[in-house]
Amino acid sequence: MDELTEKMPRLSNLLRREAVPVDQLVANAIRSRGVNNIVAGLERSLKGLGDIALDILSGLAVGRHVMIMGPVGVGKTTLAEEVASLLDISSPPYMEVACHSHMTAAELTGDIDIAVALQAGLDHPLAFIPGPLVMAHGGILILDEINRLNPYSQAALLQALQEHFVFIRGFRIRSDFLVIATSNPSEYSGVYELSEALADRMKVVNINYPDKDVLRAILNWKANAMLEHLGVKVPDFAVEVVANFMTQISQDGLVDIGPSVRSSIYAISGALSRAWIEGRDISLADLKKEVVSNVAHVIRGNFSNDEEKVNYLLRKFDDAAALSRRKH
Repeated sequence: MDELTEKMPRLSNLLRREAVPVDQLVANAIRSRGVNNIVAGLERSLKGLGDIALDILSGLAVGRHVMIMGPVGVGKTTLAEEVASLLDISSPPYMEVACHSHMTAAELTGDIDIAVALQAGLDHPLAFIPGPLVMAHGGILILDEINRLNPYSQAALLQALQEHFVFIRGFRIRSDFLVIATSNPSEYSGVYELSEALADRMKVVNINYPDKDVLRAILNWKANAMLEHLGVKVPDFAVEVVANFMTQISQDGLVDIGPSVRSSIYAISGALSRAWIEGRDISLADLKKEVVSNVAHVIRGNFSNDEEKVNYLLRKFDDAAALSRRKH
């Protein structure tokens, strides 16, 4: 039997699990590390989310599961991972699941391999392959895009949250964990409405588009980090134009889903990378091309076709560039 197989949990050990007070572990971690140190640690990787982190911590500390809601690309998943890592209540500090519409309940709970069980016995390390709802015992489970889970998978999750046990083919396995989930707005494609019982167990924390000052700081910081190995620095005008562009579109009633922070960071870094490859300085035309190509497939709104959407983005970019010139 190889080393990896030996490390797999045996069913007999899982059935003997005892309760773990995860909320107490979170409270102890906050107490020992200090909330100011946790928030300061978070600010090193995410800017402007300190208050939101406090909302998450206050829920976890009293045993409440948390759902972070907001548009694509504002840092929901990274925030969940960073909070769990800074708390560090288990090893590893969290389990993470990328939820999708075809995910089965067994993918969350785990299942028994009947063929292995019949041949080698139920307690063979490969007879039971535990899922994340079992493996998260004593720690934090991050469910990325929870509202992509279909109703059957939601039911399996709800049962674990309600009863603190996972039921698999008649076996009852203790599992205590806290969830930090992320969720996209309901108008996004491919999402399901959470059941009332599941939603009721979640504290909802909203992340909105950052204000312009925070947005400038994020764009400047993240784009420079992406370009550091090229020895390229992001010029101020690029950050200013893109920040104006994003702010104008996010406030426009014509647009239902605005550009993500992530797509805007990619646009800036892509424009500078192209200029670097050609051995020249970045131009406004470079930036315009990259912004439109990165944002066009992300935004949703009252557009009759793709051409109308692109023309709208081109106009908005010109407006953002003109606004930046007036300020300087």
